[in-house]
Amino acid sequence: MLVNGLPGMLSWREDGTPLSVLMFTVAAGRITDIAALVDPARLAAMDLPDPA
Repeated sequence: MLVNGLPGMLSWREDGTPLSVLMFTVAAGRITDIAALVDPARLAAMDLPDPA
């Protein structure tokens, strides 16, 4: 998925609530930075896709 225009990944808990969002900065085909958001309140306030 894209997170603020950056490649990212979303993970879910077994109960269907979001666990984390990871954002990757890529330069010259390599990941140069990873940012993680794990705050449950901030994750709950985001417009995230439903878990599949």
